[in-house]
Amino acid sequence: MKRYVFPSIILIAVAVLLLACSQKQEGKADATTSLNEKISVKTVEGEASGFDCAVVEVLCPSTHRAADFTTGIFTPQKEFYFIVNIPQSFMTQYFLEKMSVTGKIYHPYDSALEPEQIYLLKNGERKLVYDAGYFYDPQGHKAMFNQGRVVNGVWVCDQCAGESK
Repeated sequence: MKRYVFPSIILIAVAVLLLACSQKQEGKADATTSLNEKISVKTVEGEASGFDCAVVEVLCPSTHRAADFTTGIFTPQKEFYFIVNIPQSFMTQYFLEKMSVTGKIYHPYDSALEPEQIYLLKNGERKLVYDAGYFYDPQGHKAMFNQGRVVNGVWVCDQCAGESK
């Protein structure tokens, strides 16, 4: 009987380890699934305005254009969305203009929107000004932010920036 005790203990230990390892791997799969469930795509429309005014549920006055505010989208429902992972100066150039932004929201940070597309809404038309990492300057040139700069408050490609000197 004694000769079966040691192998039985080894067998039980291996079974416990296998069970524990399989539960950890299932937990990892659940974490990945729940992360994917936390990402959604949303489109918001509103005016480019500052966060400081949005916290008191008002649109910024035009005198705030030159102020150092965090610019995002203020909706007619008085909700404010931070537009993240693009330069603030890009949003500021459209201060108080109507815009439509489609992008990813990572829950629970539902007021932060990572843009995929940004449209300027003017005179009943939609003008694409940002698409998947590229901005469009006033001349219609498409560039990444590292291929452009701000000239007189407006983002332009490097070629146009060189011409404006």
